[in-house]
Amino acid sequence: MGGLQFGEFRSRRAERMTGGVDAANNASVAENFAALNNNKTDWAGLGAGAVQASSYKERAIEDANAKAERNKYMRETELEILSKDINAKTSAARDAANASKTSGIIKAGVGILGAAFMSDETTKNTIEKIEDALTQLRGLQPVTYYYNEEYSSSPERLHHGFIAQEYQKVMPDATYFDESTGKLCIDTAELIALLVRGIQQLEKRVTRMEAAHALIGAK
Repeated sequence: MGGLQFGEFRSRRAERMTGGVDAANNASVAENFAALNNNKTDWAGLGAGAVQASSYKERAIEDANAKAERNKYMRETELEILSKDINAKTSAARDAANASKTSGIIKAGVGILGAAFMSDETTKNTIEKIEDALTQLRGLQPVTYYYNEEYSSSPERLHHGFIAQEYQKVMPDATYFDESTGKLCIDTAELIALLVRGIQQLEKRVTRMEAAHALIGAK
């Protein structure tokens, strides 16, 4: 043993063996640590990714809210436009209905307003005196009649007047077609001038006859 005692030899041998195991263990731990260090989690990177993901989420929410707001505004705008369109059409229909109701008065040229304002000489042209009113009056056919129930609230009432188709033959300019009702209408106010002129003409005839009779009686 080279002068070493057996116990000392075994002790040194144990040290050498123990040292080798410790060294191996230390190397293994170092390698494991290095590997763990190389594969360690990038907490900073994960933090940045989380922030970025959160940013994307917030942006998506903002975009969704903005889109919803735009859609709501568009719907409100469309409803407003539709409402205005409906109101305009309703107003136009109401005006048309009112115009239809007053069309007879307007076309006839009579009524309080017509008589009060539209008889001014400055509103007329080609003014001529009526010469033979009696001929026109003789052509008219006055009748009595009752209105059908669908055209009158008092169908039992007796009326005096004319039939438009007959009236049109004598006074075509005082007859018109009402598109709102699809019926032929007449302007009986035109008769006032004819009646007045007819009375004047009859008065002249009566005056002449009275004068002639007076002359005959005087003889």
